[in-house]
Amino acid sequence: MKPVRQNAYQVHIGSVLVSSKASESHRQLLKLCVDLNMDGPGAACTIELADSNVAPPNAGDAVTVKLDVGDGAQTVFTGTLADSTAQATGQTLIAHGAIAELGRHEVEGAYDSVSADFIIKDLIGKVGASTGTISKGPDLSGWALHRGPTALGHLRRLALLCGADLFADGDGKIHCAAPKTGASDHRFKFGETVIRLAIQKCSPAFDSIEVWGEGAASAKGADKVHWLSTDLAGVSAKAAVGSDGQIQAGKLGTRPFRLREGALRSGEAVEAVAKAWATSLAARLLGGSLEVFAAPKVQPGDLVSIDALPTDHAAASLLDQGGTLRVRHVRHLLDRQRGTITRLGF
Repeated sequence: MKPVRQNAYQVHIGSVLVSSKASESHRQLLKLCVDLNMDGPGAACTIELADSNVAPPNAGDAVTVKLDVGDGAQTVFTGTLADSTAQATGQTLIAHGAIAELGRHEVEGAYDSVSADFIIKDLIGKVGASTGTISKGPDLSGWALHRGPTALGHLRRLALLCGADLFADGDGKIHCAAPKTGASDHRFKFGETVIRLAIQKCSPAFDSIEVWGEGAASAKGADKVHWLSTDLAGVSAKAAVGSDGQIQAGKLGTRPFRLREGALRSGEAVEAVAKAWATSLAARLLGGSLEVFAAPKVQPGDLVSIDALPTDHAAASLLDQGGTLRVRHVRHLLDRQRGTITRLGF
């Protein structure tokens, strides 16, 4: 295994700079932890500083964290300071990303005949956040945002219809993205850059979906989309996911999830939701974690692969020799004992 590389960092907290370059640093960093997580979702940063006699920064100060492993600085966190704690020999600071703002705001709005991505982008904009990749999602006959659920609660419902996951990237942009396909974005070498590995098959709570909408567009024509019909067969769809990850349209498994949404008024819309949900489930049949030397370019939603994995290794059969894993959780840890380590969750 190769030795740990010397990594550089910059942490901006308001006007204060904490840096690996002593000549420009205002404070001494003891420990840093950055978390970007789809499952929550969440974006948070914990910073431990020395110098207990220095006044703590103010809540609301802008916080950015950059890591550099030799190929240019990469922003791994963008947010605002939420809390600071004075300790015997230093201070602990906690910052939150824009996801937290979505969980604090209630919003109102009404939409007519739009696709889900239009509402998602508008909703994120209402709380002053920036959008990243947004899945188009199904066409909706109408949608209402009302107080009660937070903006995050509304986004979760829309993400479900899109078969997408909500998360923030290192620049603070909010994504509502369906699983990627294709080649891996990042490759790590077993026995060289891989420190720890844990891969397992996951047993999902549901193995299929049945979607029900409303309206008579499928049976009576597009101009009858607003009609209510007693026969909803034309606005229903099914999809199942096999143990091998293959999607079977028009079928139900033994543990179906049933989704009812009146804003879906056509057969095409319910079929799109069923397919998107099944595709999202198929991307989660393998779980686990991977710990590597600092990898600041990895973001939630990225695909990673492990090279040089021995053919007789148990993980090789699970990954089907060269398969990719979709990152759901990124954690960067920096301390004096281990340097900078990145832990990826799947």
